[in-house]
Amino acid sequence: MHEQGTKIGFRARTIRKFAAAIVVTGGFALAASMAQSADFDTGWQAYQKGDFAGALEVWRPMAEGGDVRAQFNLGVMYDEGRGVARDQAKAVDWWSKAGGQGDAQAQHNVGLSYISGTGVAQDYGKAVSWLEKAAAQGLIRSQYSLGKMYSSGLGVAQDDAKAFEWIKMAADAGFAKAQYNLGKIYRDGRGVEADDSTSASWFLAAAKQGYAKAQNHIGIRFAKGRGVEQDEVRGLMWLTIAAEKGHAAAVENRKALSAKLSADQRAEAERLAKEWKPGEG
Repeated sequence: MHEQGTKIGFRARTIRKFAAAIVVTGGFALAASMAQSADFDTGWQAYQKGDFAGALEVWRPMAEGGDVRAQFNLGVMYDEGRGVARDQAKAVDWWSKAGGQGDAQAQHNVGLSYISGTGVAQDYGKAVSWLEKAAAQGLIRSQYSLGKMYSSGLGVAQDDAKAFEWIKMAADAGFAKAQYNLGKIYRDGRGVEADDSTSASWFLAAAKQGYAKAQNHIGIRFAKGRGVEQDEVRGLMWLTIAAEKGHAAAVENRKALSAKLSADQRAEAERLAKEWKPGEG
């Protein structure tokens, strides 16, 4: 039975409506904030209807005037080519503007753009700088991605202890990919003392959220009794769930474990897999 790795992160591409942030410093300021919110909502309504050109017509002047919400959303529109020709350099430019004003999701997107070299020249050092900004604000994806940068030594000196710190922060917040990677960290003893039981508990936490890689790992753990009490039927259940999602390793691992079990055991594992719901396990 074998295992697979994972990627650093992903962009927060979704257009956001945002909560209206109104700072009352007097009647005029309140009126101006309400007017800006109304303008933004007009663009939002157009976008929701698929009228991307209409949304762009509203949001572009707002973005050029410094509205961080419009700047972020313009970045997404350029990234996806909605209402405009796809232009990832312009996407990064708008995200950089929003990120410069403190928008954490924009900072995260710029960081990942520098990792992949999408819209900008690849630069791991700049990626780390942007991810640090977002991670410091508590953005879970950035905490996870920053941990992966420290783990791989990309843009920073390789540091297993710092990788563990950032990835655990994201795992504690419930991010499945981070939980899965923390399971691997405890398995391998990188930046922390190796602990099979703790490793299995993190694989299980991510598996319960529906993360197929973790489901494959915890399936193997139950089959072998590594870090958990051996339970081959439960192991086959997890491998079946992951295999049905198309996880290649789980398909092979399921086949190998099934060959060892009785027909009754296989039937029970199949029943448990069919009845499984996220959060259970």
